This record gives sequence, C-alpha cells and structure tokens, in this order.
Amino acid sequence: MNGDTEHQITWTVEGPETENGHVRADDFVDKIEHLLSALNGIDKVVGQTAQPTLYYRIVALSHSSPISITIEPVIKARITNPPPDYIPVRHHRFFKELEAIHRNEPVSEDIDDALLEDFQALAVGRGQTFSAAKISNHEAQVEIDETFESNVSKMLGEAYASYGSVEGKLEKLNIHGKARRVWLYPTVGADKILCDFPAGTRQQILEAADHYVRAEGYKYFRPQSPYPFRVKVMEFEIIDTDNGDTLSGLRGVAPDATGEMTSVDFVRAIRDEWD
Repeated sequence: MNGDTEHQITWTVEGPETENGHVRADDFVDKIEHLLSALNGIDKVVGQTAQPTLYYRIVALSHSSPISITIEPVIKARITNPPPDYIPVRHHRFFKELEAIHRNEPVSEDIDDALLEDFQALAVGRGQTFSAAKISNHEAQVEIDETFESNVSKMLGEAYASYGSVEGKLEKLNIHGKARRVWLYPTVGADKILCDFPAGTRQQILEAADHYVRAEGYKYFRPQSPYPFRVKVMEFEIIDTDNGDTLSGLRGVAPDATGEMTSVDFVRAIRDEWD
C-alpha cells in the first residue's frame, strides 16, 4: 500500500451465512457506488462546487474474510494550486459526519437529504446481504451497524415540521427540468436552507435570484437543531426591492391548509406527493 496513506479510506464488509460469508458482487458494487457518492457529496459541500474536485483510486483489495477495499483521494487535474489542507479538510469532514450519525448527534446544517440517503444506503441490507460492515481510516473506524442505520433513518424522518417563514438571499439556482430547488442563505440561524418551490414558479424564482426574500411554507427540522434545513415553499415574496413589488401571485396558496388534521398528519399526507 502506498500513496497518501493518511487519507486512505477502507470499506470492510462481511457476507451473510447464507452466502458462506461471501458478498454478492452486485451488492458490493452498490455499496461502493453509495460510498463514492457520499464522498463526492462532502467534496461538493466543502468546496461549494457543483461537481466533485477529487476522484478515488483503488490501492488495496482483499477477500481474506472479511472482504475490504481501500481507496485514496486524488485531486483532479483541473484544480490548480490547491492549498496543503485541500484533501485533509474533506477527509476529516467525511468522518465527522459519519461519527455524528453513529453518536446520534446533529450533522452539519449543509448536509442535505440526498447526502443522508447515501449514508443510509450503506446500511441497507444489514443482516441479509451482509452481516457486518465498517468504514475506517488510519486512526478511526465507524461501524455501519444497527445504531448507524437507526440514527440516519431518524434524521431522514419527520422529526419535526411546522408552518412558518424564513428570510434570506436566494442563490445557487437548480431549476432545470422538474427540479425547483434553491439555496436560501438566511439572515439568522442556519448557514443555508434548501427551498423546494411549487410547480409553475420558474420565472418568479429567476426574478428573485440574488434578492432577499421571505419564503413561507413547511419548515423541516433535524433532531436537536433549532433551525430548519429544508422548506417546502407555499408562497414567497421579494423583500428588498425599492418599490415594494412582491411575487404576490403565490400568496395565499395554503391558508388553513391542514383543516381538521394535525400538522404532523398533514405533513405525512403531503410527503409522498412532494418527495
């Protein structure tokens, strides 16, 4: 084993008794894909980029019960003059989030559901397609066990949701196709909030880009965090224009929307349709 050994990452997995301790090839490939997707997600979050800036190469592979694969990060050629801590920052952030999940502590505010779903996917099949698994580096390891699976599932669940508003600046548009997901950088609280906008609002979102807005809708909170990480927007308006113009066409979309249902039941009722 050679190269950047300090920042190498090893995925170790033991197959179930039904496969005589072996791991099915398709299951193994699936887990590696999610591991790489999670690593790339952390890379993009840290670097504030749309595309990952690192790639990973295999430096060791073993089938000597349990099976393990070791990969190491490499900076892509297009990244010029990276600082000395470029890889370490991303490496330590990855393990920080892994360990937070296992300890049932809040993950960072900029970790969205898509990234949590990659972490969750690493635990899917535990007890059936694999009996044990862990992710390790040169000094620490995180067991992908029942505790990890339960904790990340809770983070993805509806721990708490309420109707309200947030204010901040809209940036980082992603409104291609059906996606209408925009980062809002609030004036107080979390560093940023992922806002999901209703259908038919593409032009209004474009007009609101780089403006401060007030977005009203269903705010989703992670356990132990006082700030929402995601808002399902029902109405919004620009609040920093000189003439007071607003995007009033979206106002009043959901007054008294819950009717006789509790807010929890209502959120559960809309979850399938929204997600």
